[in-house]
Amino acid sequence: MRRLGSLLLILSLALLAVGVRPDSARAAAVIRLGYLDDPGSALVLLADAGNLFKEEGLEVKPVRFKDSAGGLASLAAGKVDVGAFAVRETLMAIARGDRLRIIAGGGTDRTGSLLDEVDASARLEREDRGIVVILSDLPGAPDKETLAKLVSTLIKADLLLHNHPDRAWSSIARHRPAEGRNFSFDPDPDYYRLAGIWKRLDLQAPNMERSFLADHVYDEIYCDALHDLREGEGEADPVLKKLADKAVCPPDCCPTGKKKRNDKGGSQ
Repeated sequence: MRRLGSLLLILSLALLAVGVRPDSARAAAVIRLGYLDDPGSALVLLADAGNLFKEEGLEVKPVRFKDSAGGLASLAAGKVDVGAFAVRETLMAIARGDRLRIIAGGGTDRTGSLLDEVDASARLEREDRGIVVILSDLPGAPDKETLAKLVSTLIKADLLLHNHPDRAWSSIARHRPAEGRNFSFDPDPDYYRLAGIWKRLDLQAPNMERSFLADHVYDEIYCDALHDLREGEGEADPVLKKLADKAVCPPDCCPTGKKKRNDKGGSQ
């Protein structure tokens, strides 16, 4: 009888533990996503406004920042899990040794002025302010599958912007670019574009490995997300096809069959 009582007690404790665990798991599954209050963050804002995160089974809590410096500090401290911040500040933080990995792209201000477009310094400055989406590579960070779902929502948001711009901007009207400003949106992290900015900012220190920047660009996540979306397509979306055609992915990842160069990371 005593043995039966002990077994019942153990079973009760086990059931209690099982009852507590799901709530803890749900709390841990919330992704804190930092973003700038800026039109360049449109993909993140659209994914939230259109419930695209929830469609992917993700619980995302957007956290607004007034500048990239504050957002990157919170990311490095583990106060947010993922962030959508400016390219320049992000690359400089990576060069300083912050444990960050770039997983997706965002928006860049192109402006509609012809004069401004031929001004190389102004164009490069806007490029440096373009948005990239970054993972805080710390213990407890979201796993690869979760990140692929997160990036899938950004690709879907990009499709919405291209295919239904009026509907998309009406859902985040406050962040619509002012008249005369023409933002370009691209969810691809685009390593080679980042390498160009890295080189221009002269961030490759002599003691760094040649692949230093490449090791901080997690473009496999983007490729996985793009592949999964294309696998689920019936009639191919032309915007999705264009994204896939220009993606440079590892072998057997993207449906394009394109391969990364073996010397990826040559930004010296």
